[in-house]
Amino acid sequence: MELDEFIVDSSFLVAFYRDIDSQHQEARRIASDLVGKTIILHPYVIQETATVLTYKCGTDIAYSFLADVAVAERIIIPPPDIQTDIKMFIALKRKISFTDASLIALAKQRGAQIITFDREILSLFK
Repeated sequence: MELDEFIVDSSFLVAFYRDIDSQHQEARRIASDLVGKTIILHPYVIQETATVLTYKCGTDIAYSFLADVAVAERIIIPPPDIQTDIKMFIALKRKISFTDASLIALAKQRGAQIITFDREILSLFK
């Protein structure tokens, strides 16, 4: 069965918006593959991406990202499930960000793939 829902991580989004990123071209290729698919964008990822883009690229790029989120079609922004996120963070028993643990929990809940360049997330999400 082909997946139709994809959870995106900030590593992918930053690479997409930051044209000097080493993963920029790969992010663009993946983004073209995601056209017509449903993107799940966790609120933590919006915050994290906007912050990283602000500091690495400036506010104009961060504002562009946020403007794109505001008008994008086929994006689901689920409400945080703090209790589930806490349980996953503790259950992983690894040095990992709370946001990353939350993405793993959400992906397991929804049966969705995580789009990320973060090897730690990929290794923990099996």
